[in-house]
Amino acid sequence: MVKIAQITDTHLLADKEDAMRGVQTWYSLEKVLKTVKKVVPELILLTGDLAHNGEKAAYEHLKNLIDQTKIPAYWLPGNHDNFQRMQSALSSQYLHAQKCFQHKNWCFILLNSCLENAQYGEGTLAKTELDWLVDKLNAHRGKPTAIALHHHPVDTGIDWLEQMSVLNSSAFHEIIRQYPQVKVVCFGHIHHQLTVRQNGIYFFGTPATCTQVTPAHCREIEGEIQLWQQPGFRVIDLKDNGAVTTEVQRIQWF
Repeated sequence: MVKIAQITDTHLLADKEDAMRGVQTWYSLEKVLKTVKKVVPELILLTGDLAHNGEKAAYEHLKNLIDQTKIPAYWLPGNHDNFQRMQSALSSQYLHAQKCFQHKNWCFILLNSCLENAQYGEGTLAKTELDWLVDKLNAHRGKPTAIALHHHPVDTGIDWLEQMSVLNSSAFHEIIRQYPQVKVVCFGHIHHQLTVRQNGIYFFGTPATCTQVTPAHCREIEGEIQLWQQPGFRVIDLKDNGAVTTEVQRIQWF
């Protein structure tokens, strides 16, 4: 079995004392990582929007925090990120830039779903990215596979989020349904918890480590902090036989 932690949408800022929508994102991530360490995952997937403004100093903050966990972590970009700065800053003993790797019996594939000059924060999977995905799936046919990307390739049930999804998600689904080794797809971007199962594949959306989006089934009560509003992360257990179990953990506001 492989136990992983998915951490997403950290939105770190150059000055760790600064706040994004009222949340000091550095301190929020620090507290999330303290809880992650107690779970003892074998690796961490960082699924984009790691720096709110794509600043080098924000990525340095992330590197320092991840290095303190001593847990191997693999990253991919989100629409708020600067990919070039990520490539130069996010490399260390514990931070890795590989986008396809094996761990125990599982294959992991990390996709770049970012669209340059996106109008609403929407994403896409370029033809070169989809061709690369097919190549990697063919090369690892015997391995249960987990795919990660930033933008959501499934409906969230929240109308205004749909314009920010993977615009060519149908092409993505057409590919992965041909490869039964694909067991799970995890993503960020939506800042809330979501589980969808299609064609035997689990699709997991994960809470941000900072501010959240109101889920479609929730009604916010003024003056009351609800569970879904708390920062969180996802734990995923990947069994040797391809079975998948998962749990979202939240931290208390501080």
